[in-house]
Amino acid sequence: MARTCIVLWLFTSLGVAPSAWPMYQYYPSHNAVFASAEPAYNWRFSAGAQINGGLSVVGDRLYFETFAPELIALDRSSGRLIWRARLPNIAMTTPIVADGLVVVGTGKDNVLVDDGRRLVWGVHGGDEIAAFDASSGRERWSFKTAGENMPSPALVHIVDRDAIVFANGDDHVRALDVSTGRLLWSIPVDGVSTMASAAAQDGVVYVLAGPSARMHRPDHVYAIRPADGRIVWSAPYGNADDSPVVGDGRVFVEDAQMVSGGTRDDAVNDVYALDLASGRLVWAHNSGTGYFTTVGTDEEAIAGLVDRGTLLQSLPAARRFAAYDDAQGRVLWAISTEAAVKMSAVALDGLVYVGDTAGVLYTIDEGNGRIIAQRRFPQPFTCSSPVIVGATLYVANDESIYALPVSQR
Repeated sequence: MARTCIVLWLFTSLGVAPSAWPMYQYYPSHNAVFASAEPAYNWRFSAGAQINGGLSVVGDRLYFETFAPELIALDRSSGRLIWRARLPNIAMTTPIVADGLVVVGTGKDNVLVDDGRRLVWGVHGGDEIAAFDASSGRERWSFKTAGENMPSPALVHIVDRDAIVFANGDDHVRALDVSTGRLLWSIPVDGVSTMASAAAQDGVVYVLAGPSARMHRPDHVYAIRPADGRIVWSAPYGNADDSPVVGDGRVFVEDAQMVSGGTRDDAVNDVYALDLASGRLVWAHNSGTGYFTTVGTDEEAIAGLVDRGTLLQSLPAARRFAAYDDAQGRVLWAISTEAAVKMSAVALDGLVYVGDTAGVLYTIDEGNGRIIAQRRFPQPFTCSSPVIVGATLYVANDESIYALPVSQR
């Protein structure tokens, strides 16, 4: 049997950012935080188009995508533009950086097929995954798919090569060779993955896919072996917008449901913890009813963050942000936010950083939920999550990227 490894391309203790970027929010726990001796940077870069995808920090560069549609590389200490590359469609993935390449997916949420048996999201003529030279921005390869490719892939190592594994809008999960874009394998799954980025840990990749509401089947989490695409387990929980978060022996997902009709308060988010090895349900929690909006982004289920035995989770329908004991599901604290939070948080030294769709960036005490600071930005925060390197927090707000000094207690 071929041996498959999942490798995290780690930063060093000398104040150097990661040498590669393997998945949404870097770690399967989603806490994209890197201790460093670097000073705090403070700048703003206007990209000229909305930024809904994740940020990738590799070495002295920051990579991200826009609705222009473009892939952009900045010097992360100054915000200076290094290069920008044109894309064929809007992009909302987190750029995957490895082997001297930046790999992105493009896509749009057009429904091409929804006949009660099969659902396909994408554009006529298909969409693509593409790789660009990390130094110059020149396109190196592209791989066409029938469906959109909005979820971020996960970088894995299969035998003797780096590969990406991703679910997308045409009911499949695929693995591609990073260096060449060659298809390694493809398997069908029961539904599309709209924005649910893949997470990888200990030789397993976790993806989420789901059918349309009229197909009367729940969305499913899939645990997949990247060597050959074999499904290890699947479980009927989560939402195709929500990236699984992995930590402390569990997989955490959130779903989004309409619980009644005809009123404003008819939506709910449920949070689930699943056993990492089997997919068995460990605990579940209901957020209480509220309503969904399309402000900033259409996402209704948001990826959480695992840190120090705690699940930090947005509950967008209820306009709340909560902390759970990740082993038992007990609510440790919950705060009301001015508007829905549609991004994953980051946590550093007992402080949590997260933004809402009213444009408020919160600094929260991780131990008790007390709001330490609030800073208002000109536009809503979307599903583009922050990254911290050293004393700098990098975050997207609509068309702008900000580098900001992290808060001090």
